[in-house]
Amino acid sequence: MSNPARVILLVGKGGVQTDVDLDSLAQDEVADIIPVMLADYESECHDWTFIASEHWREGRWNRVMDLLERAVSFFNGERGRRRDFSSLVNIHSMLAHLHLHLARSAPKVILQNTKYDKLDPSTRTKDYHHREAAASLNAATEALRACGGSQEDEPVSLTVGKVIHYLATGQPGLAHPLVERLLQRQPNNLIALTAQARLQFARRSHLQALQTYQKLLALAPEMSPDPRIGLGLCFWQLGDRAKARTAWERALEREPGSWVCLLLLGLASLNDARQPSVPRTERLKLETEGVGFVQKAFKLNNKSSASALALASVSGQGGQSQLPLASKLAERAIQYADNKRHAVLANSERGRLGFMAGDLADAGTYIAAIKKEDPNAVNIIAELTLGQMAIKSGSLREALNYIEQTAKRLNGQGPLEYTVLHACLLAYPHPGMSHDEVVRNRTLARNMLTEVHNLVGAAETEADWAKLRGVGSDSDVFVDLAKLWQGENVEKAIGAYQTALSIITDNDLESAQEPGLDSPNFTALRLSDNLAALYHLEGNVETAERMYQEALQKVAIQEGKEAEILKTVLAYNLGRAYEEGGDHAKAAQWYRDVLRQHPEHVESKVRLALIATSAGRHFDAHTLLKECLQSDENNLILRSVYTNFLITIGSYREAFAFTTQTLRIDKSDAWTFCALGWLHFILGREGKSPQELAERPKQYLRSAEAYERALIIDPKCAMAAQGLAIALVEDSLALRGTNYGADEGKIRARLAGQTLGIFGRIKDSLAEGAVNVNLGHCYFVRGEEEKAIESYMTASNAFGGKDVNVLLYLARAWYALANRESNFSAMNKALDYCQEAMHIHPADRAILYNIAMIQQKAAEMLFSLESSKRTLEELTIALKQAQQAVDTFRSLADDKSGPLPYDAELADQRARYGEGLLRRAAGEMSKQEAYQGETLARVEEARRLRAEEQARIRAAEEARQAELRIKAGEIAEQRRKAREEAMAWQEELAARQAEEEAKRTANMEKRKRRKEGIVDSGEDGEGEGRKREKKQRKKKIKEEKKSRKARSKSEVGTSDEEEEARETGDEEDEETSRVRKAKSTLAMLKAKRRAKRTDPDADEEEDEDEVNQGQAKRGKQL
Repeated sequence: MSNPARVILLVGKGGVQTDVDLDSLAQDEVADIIPVMLADYESECHDWTFIASEHWREGRWNRVMDLLERAVSFFNGERGRRRDFSSLVNIHSMLAHLHLHLARSAPKVILQNTKYDKLDPSTRTKDYHHREAAASLNAATEALRACGGSQEDEPVSLTVGKVIHYLATGQPGLAHPLVERLLQRQPNNLIALTAQARLQFARRSHLQALQTYQKLLALAPEMSPDPRIGLGLCFWQLGDRAKARTAWERALEREPGSWVCLLLLGLASLNDARQPSVPRTERLKLETEGVGFVQKAFKLNNKSSASALALASVSGQGGQSQLPLASKLAERAIQYADNKRHAVLANSERGRLGFMAGDLADAGTYIAAIKKEDPNAVNIIAELTLGQMAIKSGSLREALNYIEQTAKRLNGQGPLEYTVLHACLLAYPHPGMSHDEVVRNRTLARNMLTEVHNLVGAAETEADWAKLRGVGSDSDVFVDLAKLWQGENVEKAIGAYQTALSIITDNDLESAQEPGLDSPNFTALRLSDNLAALYHLEGNVETAERMYQEALQKVAIQEGKEAEILKTVLAYNLGRAYEEGGDHAKAAQWYRDVLRQHPEHVESKVRLALIATSAGRHFDAHTLLKECLQSDENNLILRSVYTNFLITIGSYREAFAFTTQTLRIDKSDAWTFCALGWLHFILGREGKSPQELAERPKQYLRSAEAYERALIIDPKCAMAAQGLAIALVEDSLALRGTNYGADEGKIRARLAGQTLGIFGRIKDSLAEGAVNVNLGHCYFVRGEEEKAIESYMTASNAFGGKDVNVLLYLARAWYALANRESNFSAMNKALDYCQEAMHIHPADRAILYNIAMIQQKAAEMLFSLESSKRTLEELTIALKQAQQAVDTFRSLADDKSGPLPYDAELADQRARYGEGLLRRAAGEMSKQEAYQGETLARVEEARRLRAEEQARIRAAEEARQAELRIKAGEIAEQRRKAREEAMAWQEELAARQAEEEAKRTANMEKRKRRKEGIVDSGEDGEGEGRKREKKQRKKKIKEEKKSRKARSKSEVGTSDEEEEARETGDEEDEETSRVRKAKSTLAMLKAKRRAKRTDPDADEEEDEDEVNQGQAKRGKQL
């Protein structure tokens, strides 16, 4: 069945009628003639707008534009017609709506430098259409005003057009009053309600917007655009994402071609995929689903900036092959951006893609556009891209400046990626940086990367790893962290290497299709070697050995240059590990394996030579070192090893000659000059022959000159500074034969003080042992035994407590301190350190002599002390040690085995002196016992007196507390009785006051009757007698008043006495006072009662007086 014809009837002048088939409007011939026909027929506005709407429905925008512009000309008075302002209002309104509609699909900007998405330069932009819409709306308003219409007469289409224009141009403040006015006129206007919902949503009033969208849905369930889209947006912002998806899905079911629903569902899926709590499999599924939705939306509307931007971000992760497509989508998003945020994000994405493509100039254009668009905002992607561009161009300092400026603006709130890039730039020493700046930057970088490492270490679930956003899978980050920690904290460097190694291992497992078939990862092997070396440096040799062996097993079957290098390095390091562990046989075996593969491997030969030297095979060691020197004679490290070997075997002359030859090869090596200075000093000090003794000053002077030359080459050479300091403190540069006389001790102390400053400055640059020994010597010379002991202890700890010389230095310092302070405990300390040295060298008789000397000196010191400064226990210990000292000295004096390190005769004298001390022992013991007995008795007596005094104080306190309790009970009883009496008096007083009140009422009634002329019978006959009685009563009343005044004065006096008693500290209770006042009041009432009994009339007069007095009192109060 054919569709009915769609026809419009046009009526012209003279009744001419023409039928126009609406379906024929698509034909150019018909469309061209229609405007002319409408003008000739002078058709009404309705005909013009009807045909324009038909073109609109079919999407023939140019026809609509031409027709409406021709209508504007027609109704503006074309051909001499009068202007039709009412029609112009409608025509201009429709023209404005047309521009607003075209602005939705128009580009925001047309880029001139696009490489992929090129637009026709003649294409009109959003700004053009918005300007034309504004002009049409203004023209419609003017036309309305011209035809006499007011704001209330404004057509709905004009008001809605203004609202849409204001919303599209970002002026919600101007749209809001229009929407409110329109809703007052038409509360259920769908467009007005939609605008109101949009305004509420823009103001973040999501709950109100939700209610408005629900109202729209109730009014028009089938309207388009579907209100469910707005409902979903509100639910999403309110946190209910499940309801949001449901709303969009229902809207999509109703309108399957809605690109907006598809876009929102796609973005929702992509956002859900980024949630850390989503498992990985579910994440991949959501990403695939989201991309599918967005692609469908883009196919339906390829001018949607949101769709293009989302697809560009996804495509940009597909590698180099996807970069052109992603760049085109990003350019499309830039040109069709709906708002400022889309423009910024699209420019940043396009800049990032340009950087990935290697076109820095292209990327810089888009990054600059971001800065121009919003110079105050911080765009992380743009800043990262800008920093990476500077890195790629080689301007590392410039990149660091970019990143640091942005880091200050972020104030620690940047993403992990930004933190990592910032830390890596700080860790790199850029040209032009001072040493302090490098150290500060490395410390800052280390702290930043350590925080990232802690986050990775704390990550356990998939959600935790998702929060790291890929940073946790970058092994290079933690390798850099390990390098930063390596010189500061080996343990933390090991932790960073372990993290990097585990990341590489996990990545290999994920990428491996068949385990065991892939070749080993050489990066992982190198990291394993570094990690094992750190364990080795930390002293964990067993772990280092295990890791070296595991790495060797993995690389053993591999071939190639890189594999051979790794095999050599691992084998040599394994040998070093065995050597450190004391297994020299296995170490030598691995060194020989390296030499079989590489016969000229100098390091292995040197290690073999050192093993041979430690075993006493000096000839083998000498042969190996000679071979090394033949292969690389100019190697300074090798020459220093050979010099050390010659010094070890005591060949000082040969070492001196070899060091002199080394200086001919390189005169700029400070360490060679240090070795030369040491050799000159040793040769001068150890010389015994007359010729050598004559040459000693010259040797010392040459030693100082060599150390000075080393300091010229390297002003921070601590070894050279220490050599000069030793020469200074020993005064080895003084002229031969110099005699200081009595001032020698002061001069030595002064030189030691000057040397302390040098040792203090080089303390942190050299091994703790030697420097602290020298510091201890200086302090000892200056008589500062406590500081000397502290330095010697530090040196002893550095040597593991096994260095005999340091132990003897400690014993000497404690011995000197004990003698100076007469301290028996310090003397025992000296004895302990000598005994420790004796355990290490049990055959050293000089140490045994020192032990006996300390034991004897301890007894001598205690005998010289007063009884109050020693104890019986100390005397007992000292006497026991003195007996041991006598036995030791006697055996040392009788020793005839050969040359002795002591004087045998002096030992015999010491033995006899010790026997003399022992003979004094009985007297000293009895003296000490008597003193301690007396002291103990005095202490006991003092304790007894103290106990008695405390008992007396306790008894007095108990008695005082008992007395207080008794007094408190009595006072409580008095208060109870007073309260009872007061209550009784108050009850009696109340009863009497009630009685008095009743009588007063009766008297008042009598007076009232008397005034009215009512008298009792018999009253006239007794008139004269009454007068006399009245006079007598008045007299009595006066006397009573006087007596009452006297009583009131007495009461006042009583109250004054009470106040006075209170001021003087009288502790009378309130209950007693109330009782006294009640008694006074009762006495006054009794007096009144007696007066009333004598004369009723007097009572009446008295009552009147009381009333008057009461009124007078109240008047005074007022």
